[in-house]
Order: sequence, then structure tokens, then C-alpha cells
Amino acid sequence: MNDDPIVKIENVSFSYSGKNIYHGLNVSFPRGKITAVLGPSGTGKTTVLRLIGAQLKPDCGKVLFDGVDMHALKRKELYKIRQKMSMLFQSGALFQDMNVFENTAYPLYEHTNLPHEIIRDVVMMKLEAVGMRAASKLYPSELSGGMSRRAALARAMVLDPELIMYDEPFVGQDPITKGVLVKLIADLNEALGLSSIVVTHDVKEILEIAHYVVIVAEGSVLGEGTPEEIKNSSDPRIRQFINGEFDGPYAFHLKGKDNYLEEL
Repeated sequence: MNDDPIVKIENVSFSYSGKNIYHGLNVSFPRGKITAVLGPSGTGKTTVLRLIGAQLKPDCGKVLFDGVDMHALKRKELYKIRQKMSMLFQSGALFQDMNVFENTAYPLYEHTNLPHEIIRDVVMMKLEAVGMRAASKLYPSELSGGMSRRAALARAMVLDPELIMYDEPFVGQDPITKGVLVKLIADLNEALGLSSIVVTHDVKEILEIAHYVVIVAEGSVLGEGTPEEIKNSSDPRIRQFINGEFDGPYAFHLKGKDNYLEEL
């Protein structure tokens, strides 16, 4: 197995609308593993995924996928390499006018010349893997939130990508559905030899399956390591976030002048 990281971010700085999101960001994502990206709200965790997919371009630095500089590619090259990665969006992002089968099959019709019979078999196999085979003819409006996520996951893996990126896959899900999704991510990663990057606020759930954890805050990597190393960190900022503590370095109240009172 190739021990090189599947994704490597080198000295990346990125700003948006005049706000500095990252400065000197350096992080590697191991191949064949599940990496959790954690951090306080508003720190740009989803931005990391968009930089990897080249939906966003850094102000400086490099984002390497499988050793290739994503932001040095021409449009046609970028379109091709993106077939090796996929994204499970927070909303699922299913096409509302297509049923589950058609949603899952869409990438195959878009990127391959496979005959319909083979596409049908591949799609049904992927739907079976996420427990959605019986729902192949249902439309998104007929699905529960958990079913929508599973259908979106089938679509995300239909091209057999090397990397799947998950943007808050557990948000809004009940405990049972959350447990199903956690198990699916772990089982699929192992069975298919995938690399996974999971952005989430659900610390307890992701630490059960993650092989590696990256915590981002204050424009850079606050801490990284195995789940055990993160849990045993001596950094009070990491402990506060992992344990969900009210008191700590990250204050509940915003700092700044009380402008409203000054105006009265």
C-alpha cells in the first residue's frame, strides 16, 4: 500500500471577503484511513474540503491530491481528477426531480460510456451496500433525512473514488440514524479501501471510527493525532472542545465594545 498521504496541504493561506480564514495551514491526510476534521464553528472546516476539491483557490500555498497540485490543473485535467474524489454534502444535494436510482446513476452517465445494463447492476450494488436497494424508485421528497444521506452516499461512491469527503454527515439525525451512518462510513472505508475526510461537530461519534484527527482553529491546525492522543492532549483549548466544556479558553460571550449601549 502507498504510504504517501492522499491529500497534503502545504503552507496554505486563504481569505474570503477580506477575512483571513487560514494562514500557513499545513496538514496531511493519511491514505486508506478515516480522518476527522474538528473545530469550533466558523473556523473554516468545510473550506478545507472546498480547497481540496479546487472549488476554492488559496491565496498562496499548495493543495496536493495524490501528489498532484489541484490548483495548477487546467479545467479538463481538473474535471478528470475530480472523478477520483467525491463529496457527501450536508444536505445530501439529491436532484429532486430524479428518483434514488437516477440520482445514483447520474455520475456514471455523466462520466462513463457504460451500457445501461452494467450501470443498472453497479447502481443496485451500491444501493444494496447502503441499505437503499428497496428505495430505488422513491423520490427525495419521499425519503427521511437518514435515507437521503444514504442515497447520497451511494451516489458519492458509485464511481469508486479514492477519496470521499463528508460535510457534516450526522447533522440533524436521530441517534439511531446517526449510528447507522457512523457504521456505514467505517464499513465502506474498510471494505472498499477508501480514504475518508469527515468534517463534523459530532465528536463522540467520529472518535469511535476515526484513525486520525485534525483540529483546526485560529487559522491553522490547533492539534492532530490519533483519537487517543487528542483525548489525552494537554492543550486546554483542545480539551475544552473535545469535552464540550462551557468554561475555558474559548469564551461564550463575544469580545468587543458594547456599541449598542454607547449609542443610547
